[in-house]
Amino acid sequence: MLYQEVYRLWQIHQKTNRSIRSLVAQSLYKNKPQLLALISRVIQHRTLLQTIIDRSQLLEREKFLSNDLALILVYDQVFGTHVRGKFKGMLKRNQSSIDQCIQTLLNEQNLSSITELAELTSIKQPISTEIPRYVRINRLKTTRKKLRLNLKELSFKKIKNV
Repeated sequence: MLYQEVYRLWQIHQKTNRSIRSLVAQSLYKNKPQLLALISRVIQHRTLLQTIIDRSQLLEREKFLSNDLALILVYDQVFGTHVRGKFKGMLKRNQSSIDQCIQTLLNEQNLSSITELAELTSIKQPISTEIPRYVRINRLKTTRKKLRLNLKELSFKKIKNV
């Protein structure tokens, strides 16, 4: 039931672009932290998981399996607690091709473990480069002059009329 619920939430998220956290909060699944952890980690490692699925030809062998469900199942098989339930047999049949694919990826990158590969390919949230509209100064802790000097030392520049 966990995988089907993650798949259902994933489909809603893609169609409506609603927040994953709000979808998990509204879900009827009892273990919400587990649900949120699984879906967020699948999103984080999506590129690596898609590479594994494509190279192992999992979708060609298992015709009933959708790409999104395959992402969820492969994540839990490779990084998680191994798949349980009705998908267990399907992944056991394809375990050797998944392992060969992972080993090939590790050899290509000259890495020793799958966690190193995951760190290398995980999607990081981009750092915001927006210019703030205003800055609040806590006058109890510092003064304007001290703050300007500190910002100049950190090589910040003053922008006019933005």
